[in-house]
Amino acid sequence: MPMRVHEVHPALAHFPVALLPTAVAADLIGTLTDNDSLMEMGRQLMPVAAASVAATGIAGFAAQEAVRTSDASHDLLVTHRTLNIGLLALSVGLAAIRARSRRPSAGYLLAGLAGAALVTYSGYLGGRMVYTHGVGVTPADGIEPERTPEMPHDGFGRAARASVSNVGHALRHTVQEMAEGQIAPRLQERPTAGEPAAG
Repeated sequence: MPMRVHEVHPALAHFPVALLPTAVAADLIGTLTDNDSLMEMGRQLMPVAAASVAATGIAGFAAQEAVRTSDASHDLLVTHRTLNIGLLALSVGLAAIRARSRRPSAGYLLAGLAGAALVTYSGYLGGRMVYTHGVGVTPADGIEPERTPEMPHDGFGRAARASVSNVGHALRHTVQEMAEGQIAPRLQERPTAGEPAAG
């Protein structure tokens, strides 16, 4: 079955959602039970989790330009993106800290638990874009077909070029929207017709 460029992001999203909380849980349980094996597992998993956040984020930028959004779903997309940029910074920082310590500190564990909550909430927002608003869903007219070629039918080269172009456009749109004050509109929004308030 062919895969489109925008479908790579949700396929990868399961990795950070699973790996980051697992790394933190291993460290937390290892600390509470004084289990060196669990703490070593947490230490080794955190850089893998951070790498999965980065890969998923790059795929997210490629997907951003390949989908169609309305006002409400665009606010969800911007908030989802901003949270994931923060999650990338946090997970890279956690991986760097954990690489230098045999045991996790209380501050590290608290930051890790915050990261686990963040990845969960951001995943919820991504699902909300799809299941409530049809973003990225072909029958709902939620994609830009020329920006999300099918693989392998349209060729991996074309898909790669579209992805690189999408990431470039997404980075420009991210900078522009942040400059306009659009950081996390879903968290500041006014309820619109058919939409419950945030939270």
